[in-house]
Amino acid sequence: MKLSISELKVYKTSGEFETNTYVFTIDDITYVVDPGIGVGKYLGGVKCDVILTHGHYDHIAGLSELKHERIYISPEDSKALSDPSVNLSVLFDEPFSLDVNWYNVDEYFNTLFAPGHTNGSRIILFDGVIFTGDVVFSNSIGRVDLYIDEHDKVKMREEMKKTIYSLRKFLKTLPQDWYICPGHGEMVTIKRLFEINPFFK
Repeated sequence: MKLSISELKVYKTSGEFETNTYVFTIDDITYVVDPGIGVGKYLGGVKCDVILTHGHYDHIAGLSELKHERIYISPEDSKALSDPSVNLSVLFDEPFSLDVNWYNVDEYFNTLFAPGHTNGSRIILFDGVIFTGDVVFSNSIGRVDLYIDEHDKVKMREEMKKTIYSLRKFLKTLPQDWYICPGHGEMVTIKRLFEINPFFK
């Protein structure tokens, strides 16, 4: 599916987290990517489908504010919807859980498996726009130290290294004017990403 940067609405949500929540419409369906806290006030009760790049609290907490019809998430991260210890909301004394049906994002959208920040992180690809969640930011990459177990931290560091290595090669094959739309921070073109992100030089 084609998507222009001009068709995107971007809202800074989730308070201190400043999560980027993206909203766009294709074929009369409104899509919301990574709904953070407070996104409901921008949408005015519009029915929507939700695409989640991963299952952390700051990217899913706005679900309770939306009139969502479908929620797309990876199977690996789906447990985060109902388990506060997995979505990490327990760390902020705001346990969040929803009892909802979900759809496998890989079966409906063009995705890249991108473990590291979470086991089931996905990069969502449209022609012209790439939603990277917390895998890649304009000038950095996502954290891998959110795991309590040291073995898990080591494992996820290795996963992230593999993800970034593969992604670096893949992005070089795409038009360099396509936009990277991260979970936090500014949007940049692929060309600009390679210029300013030390992990992509």
